[in-house]
Formats: sequence, C-alpha cells, structure tokens
Amino acid sequence: MVATVRHEYEQKILFQELHQCSLETLVVRCDVTRDDDLLGLVDSALERFGSIDVLVNNAGYGQFGGIELVTAAQARAQLEVNTIAPLRLAQLVLPHMREKGRGKIINISSVAGRVVLPWGGWYAASKFALEALTDAMRLECRPFNVQVVSVLSGPVQTDFVTKLQMSEPGATSPEFQHRIHEHAQARRKRSREGAWTSQMTAELLLSIARSSNPRTRYVTTSVGKAAVLLRKFLPDRLWDRLIVRAYGAQKIFNKPTP
Repeated sequence: MVATVRHEYEQKILFQELHQCSLETLVVRCDVTRDDDLLGLVDSALERFGSIDVLVNNAGYGQFGGIELVTAAQARAQLEVNTIAPLRLAQLVLPHMREKGRGKIINISSVAGRVVLPWGGWYAASKFALEALTDAMRLECRPFNVQVVSVLSGPVQTDFVTKLQMSEPGATSPEFQHRIHEHAQARRKRSREGAWTSQMTAELLLSIARSSNPRTRYVTTSVGKAAVLLRKFLPDRLWDRLIVRAYGAQKIFNKPTP
C-alpha cells in the first residue's frame, strides 16, 4: 500500500498507524499540484511493489464563499487540486494498468458533484468536472479491463470542514456579503450532520477495490443519497425554492428592518 501526505509530521504519524495494521506500507510526501511529485510517487510505488493495481484519488479541499468573493486565483487552485490532479495521476498509472490488462481507479468525488448549494459553487464545479472526466475515463478504459469508479461522498467525520477555505468579505464589501459569510460559517458548523466515520468510508473503498464487478458510482450517507435523489427528480424552480428556504438565503439578501 502506498499513501501520500503533504507534510513531514503527517508522514510519520500515518506510517506508524498503518504499520500497526500489519500493512506493508510506503508513505510518500506529495503535493498533487506538482508534476515532479506525481512522477516520483508513481516511480516509488513501482519500485517498491512492482505494480499498481488500484488507484484511489482522495486529495481535495473545499473552497467556499460567494461567487463574487472567490478570486480567480482561488478558483484555479480549487480546480487544480480537485480536478486536474486526480486526472493527471490517472494518466501516469494507466499505461501500467493497460500493460497488465487490469486495474481499478477510484475517484473520490462528492455529493456536490451532483448537487450545488449556495456559497459552494467553485467546490461543486470542481466535483462536477471530476464526475464528467470520470465518466469519460470509464468508457475509454473499458476495452483494457481497467475499471473506473466514482464515489460521491457525503459528509465524513474528518478535518475537511476545519480546513475549508472560506473567502471573507473585505472592509468595503456590501453589508449583505458580511451576512452571507456569517451564515455560511453557521452552516459549516452543522455540516457533519449524518456524517459517516472515516472507517465506514475506508470499508467501502476496500469493498470496491476487492469487487470484481463494482458499480460505476456510489453515493455515501443517507443525507447524500437523499440530496442526489431529490435533485434528480425535482424541477429546477422547485429545487431552488427548497434550497433558498432551507438556507435562509432570502433573509440574508433582504435588508434588515431598522
């Protein structure tokens, strides 16, 4: 097993945890936005284990904030990590899988790859794009017996929420932008409702890796499944009304009564 981390202190902690599980493990420091790091990661994996059977693309973070507040640089960084990096890593491992005549690529997407919520537009954009590219890859890889699976993750009890990038309004921003930011922060604190544990997610990934005929797409958590189902069948205008009501968006944009 090969696992990646960004920081040295994470490398030591993860290695110790995996070693306790009696797994033959290689922990590599890797910035997924650096091509040299990705090339080195693949080379290290092949040198240590001789082949790559399963790739799990799990790197990602959330860039949240109103469309007016998220800068172009922040948007590019979001797409670079959540969309470009997983596909670049897939490009690097696919030749080895084709040569072997088998392999599996699991892309960790998000319910946000099917459902867009206020102040999460750029995060959703990165996951919608990942879903589209995963679908294309699945079709292109099928003749080579390489299976491609998407996991639309709902909330999970990890540090994802605490590490969200929240675009904050400036001192000269309109007053309603400050209300939006305060509301988004409040929603952030409730985002773990119905969350899976990391162990539950790991068990799902393991079952997919072991399956000879996995589904093309998995949706996790009851909250995630309900959201995807509702979005699929509800008309746009009805969906919009429900979301505006659920998020209290109209109250945010209405000017408070003096």
